[in-house]
Amino acid sequence: MKRAIFSGILAVLFAVGAAAQTKPNFAGTWQLDPEKSTQPQGNRQGGGNPAPLTIVVEGSKMSISRTMGQSGNVQTTVYLLDGTVSKNTMAGRGDAPPTEITYTSKWDGAKLVTTIVNPRGTSTETRWIDADGTMVVETVSTGQDGTPMTRKQVFKKTT
Repeated sequence: MKRAIFSGILAVLFAVGAAAQTKPNFAGTWQLDPEKSTQPQGNRQGGGNPAPLTIVVEGSKMSISRTMGQSGNVQTTVYLLDGTVSKNTMAGRGDAPPTEITYTSKWDGAKLVTTIVNPRGTSTETRWIDADGTMVVETVSTGQDGTPMTRKQVFKKTT
């Protein structure tokens, strides 16, 4: 009898632990909540209400699209969720040539951790769905003086 109860308790704990490890689906349209988001000291959050992110997940590929500033150009960043490196190109400012940026993503439980490498340095982005249904994106990069800087963006799902 004790063995059956103990086995039952273990089964429940295992199921709860497995559910906690479920990978979230980030697909949808997300609007930044500036009041809940933070920027590193000295960086400014853009004025007004920034354009929403549209995230599409197809198998092990996640694409994030956003409309950039007044130009209205759409920039899409591809994340490969299986640990494969994805290469993305960011348009240069003014007459500067485009910049290649690499993204390497892996799952840490229910959080997607991405290492981003560009000519200015390396940053780590951690993305998850919070208990209240918001998507949190925390990015840690190194400042010009070598100190780590953390930016936390909180998004509300609109569709």
